[in-house]
Amino acid sequence: MSGHDRKTYFKIFLALGILTIVEIAIPILTNKYGYERETDAARTAEQVGLFNVFTPHWSSTALYALSIAKATLVGLFFMHLKFETKWLKFIAILPGIAALYAVMLCAEAFYRHLLEVSGQAMHDLGSH
Repeated sequence: MSGHDRKTYFKIFLALGILTIVEIAIPILTNKYGYERETDAARTAEQVGLFNVFTPHWSSTALYALSIAKATLVGLFFMHLKFETKWLKFIAILPGIAALYAVMLCAEAFYRHLLEVSGQAMHDLGSH
């Protein structure tokens, strides 16, 4: 391994370390992962507003983005995908596309559940 390769790997190692420190600091600084209180999770979409319930907290979004960045660095440099052919890069990206599709399906199911809960809350409010 030449000196240049070691420098590159050391830079990637430092970047991964810094990203990990940031990932650890985010929950400590915000003191939460999504909901401010446990009771917030029990609120209906009608009480909080559908958009506010469906939109994840910024810290969760930041943690997802940092995880994706770290996985990309590991894949590109330590798995040597940066130097592979386009076809092999495409094959390596396929599981990520499948995971994105799964997340979208889960988000749709969550959205439908919120609509159902919201409709039930409206029904309960109307019966009193």
